[in-house]
Amino acid sequence: MKLLRLLTLASPLELLIVLLVSLLAMATGIGLLAASAWLIASAALMPPLYTLAIGITAVRACGIFRAVFRYGERYLSHRLAFHALTKIHVSLYEKAAAILPLRTGPAKQGEFLHDLLTGADELRDFFVRALLPPMATGLLTLFITYLLAKIIGPLSLLLPLLFAARLCLSVWSWQKSRPDSRRLDGAYRSTLMDITAGSDELRCAGTDSALALLKETAAGKLQADKKSQFASDKSDTFLSILDALIFLLLIASLIPAVRASRISGIDLAVYFLVLQTLLLEFRTLPEAMRQACRSHSATGSLWTEQKPHAAKPVPQKQISAASLPGNSRDDLLFADNLSFSYRQGQELLSHLSFHIKQGQHTAIVGASGAGKTTLSELILGVWPPDEGCFYLKGTAYEHLTVKDIRENISAMPQGSVLFAKSIRENFQLFCPEVSEAAIWQALADAQLAKVVNAMPQGLDTCLGSDACFLSGGQRNRLLTAIAIARPTPLILLDEPTCGLDKKTAADLMQALFARVREKGQTLLVITHDEEITKEFAQVIRL
Repeated sequence: MKLLRLLTLASPLELLIVLLVSLLAMATGIGLLAASAWLIASAALMPPLYTLAIGITAVRACGIFRAVFRYGERYLSHRLAFHALTKIHVSLYEKAAAILPLRTGPAKQGEFLHDLLTGADELRDFFVRALLPPMATGLLTLFITYLLAKIIGPLSLLLPLLFAARLCLSVWSWQKSRPDSRRLDGAYRSTLMDITAGSDELRCAGTDSALALLKETAAGKLQADKKSQFASDKSDTFLSILDALIFLLLIASLIPAVRASRISGIDLAVYFLVLQTLLLEFRTLPEAMRQACRSHSATGSLWTEQKPHAAKPVPQKQISAASLPGNSRDDLLFADNLSFSYRQGQELLSHLSFHIKQGQHTAIVGASGAGKTTLSELILGVWPPDEGCFYLKGTAYEHLTVKDIRENISAMPQGSVLFAKSIRENFQLFCPEVSEAAIWQALADAQLAKVVNAMPQGLDTCLGSDACFLSGGQRNRLLTAIAIARPTPLILLDEPTCGLDKKTAADLMQALFARVREKGQTLLVITHDEEITKEFAQVIRL
């Protein structure tokens, strides 16, 4: 079962200790009321005061120990829950790093965000709200049933039957009316992320339609939650009526035992309060079972959904460098029979192969939508291809780590995020060991040095959110400068001349060729500008 995997986040000893403390807290709470009932009922008979000493001591002891065990239960259970939450978050962040961005786009990204924020909390609450209350209440129910069985016989089984009914009916009611919270909340989050990302454009075009769409998704989620809550309320009302009926039946069945002198009137008062207190604990069971169901659902989405889109396995004979074609073993980059699609049935790249040797500067061109930027992301290892394989210096990508690829290929794809820090800090984030001299040289080759030098604070000028203080052309040139600042064998640039006038574009390309020749690097440029392809040794058309 999925929840068994959740239980493995805590050691059996931890669970046992927390359960024992929780059971003692609940038992002393019931004992406090039982002792109080005995004391009050006994005092009504006006016995000597010394005969009430035991009752007074029991009330005090149960009151003190109830507080101690209750605080101990909360400390230990929350400690257990947050330790488990830490493990869940680490697991989710590792998975997120491996699979984001999702091929399935913003809709699934909204669901993934729901998993990270809401789903993880549902798993955390499993220990505190779903596991401990039913287990502790169930053990106490069995003990009280055992005591009642000696007095009223088989009628005492009504108590465990009521316990089981509360568990089963709560699960049935939740499954019948549960909202698809993950899909609905994911849709709302996705819409919110889209509107936030396009807030500047909407400010110009008008926000009415976007806000209406956001309101629609929010209303859908709210309506589903209301429907689920109404069903839960109906179930809880029915169970409360059932509680009252069984309570009255059990108390009524104890009255003949008093008449037959098998128990005293004082004992009847004690059982009255014990049963009433136990049934109050029963009222926590429906929410505990709903929490268990939510945790079960979250376990499914967090640990079985959103798996990385793995490429078809490449036979081992194709992976070794020795099995590569003779003219491919010394390639800097070799793409062998690549195919890729974002959605099944919508193939974007199909059976693509090419070689790039050291110093063989290459341009990849094609119409919009041909897959140029997607190819760059495949080269960078963002996604694995559906079929085929990349080889870097003769080694298949699946045998390389992210660090291996990063140390050999430098790139800042089109649309890459720039941080709301200074120009210097952005360079240092992407190129931690870069010197100031190297920064200025990269800016000069990217035709941006004069612009930065004219800024009041130079390299320490703040860029604003995602470089909002730069023009589109300046932003692209800064991305180019950051990419070429790293001393890797292969420099991958995505549309480096986009947004530039012809002279600036020509000067940029001339400086780039001079730079890579001097440093012995290889240039791979993705572009739609046919003019600049004349200078490349190889042109790949998609």
